[in-house]
Amino acid sequence: MTGIDVVLTACLLANAAGLGAAAFVLLRPRAQPTGPRLLSFAMGVLVGTVLLDLLPHLWEATGSFVTLTALFAVALLGSWWLDRVCPCVGHPHAGGSGSAGHAAQDAPVAPARRGVLLWVGDFVHSVVDGAVIGGALALGVVPGSVATMAVAIHEVPRRIAVVTLLVRAGHHPLRALLITLGTGTGTLVGGALVWWWAPAVSLLMPVALAVAAAALFYVALAHSPSLFGAAWRQRLAVERALPFSAGLLLIHLSHHVHELLG
Repeated sequence: MTGIDVVLTACLLANAAGLGAAAFVLLRPRAQPTGPRLLSFAMGVLVGTVLLDLLPHLWEATGSFVTLTALFAVALLGSWWLDRVCPCVGHPHAGGSGSAGHAAQDAPVAPARRGVLLWVGDFVHSVVDGAVIGGALALGVVPGSVATMAVAIHEVPRRIAVVTLLVRAGHHPLRALLITLGTGTGTLVGGALVWWWAPAVSLLMPVALAVAAAALFYVALAHSPSLFGAAWRQRLAVERALPFSAGLLLIHLSHHVHELLG
């Protein structure tokens, strides 16, 4: 196999781990992809991905708090703008009062709401992961294998989170998996780009990290009212807080494993 073949194969293997886990969670019998526990877990994963993975890497890439803040703020503003103007994004009707209002908050949102932002964030994040794998393989087989394994571990909770939010946006579970499969091709793009044009990729990496972080963080913020708006007035508060914490912890552990292996 040539060098680029090895890179693409490693990217595919890293993707397979996450997609397999997501398929198991969503397609198993009696699965509730939009249930409060799985949704809480998905949001914890998104927030953990932004705060514990993407923003620290953005700091390493820029070395400046001012630059980091400016890039993230501009990307977050762009996410808000896209959420407002994109015709593919729906907005829910105002909920009622009392129990009807609570039910509306817990119901799936309008089809495709924030789906575009989720696709953008997931795809760009996948490009970054592919660049990590390709850059490590350029250094040797051992660093490349370690990077591939670390990305695969990190992909498992992230893919579960992405497909969960896509199902909540109105997509059928199988369609959500297919969409996630498409955004996962970003790893192939990132791996190929860093293999052929590493200097150009290094220059664009801060922008890519900021875009991915802002898009995923905006999606998490957009879902927070429906998740936690009534949670603290109900006995489900702990049931929602614990999965959210578990999502954060899993991202922390996967990132820590990457650093230990590296």
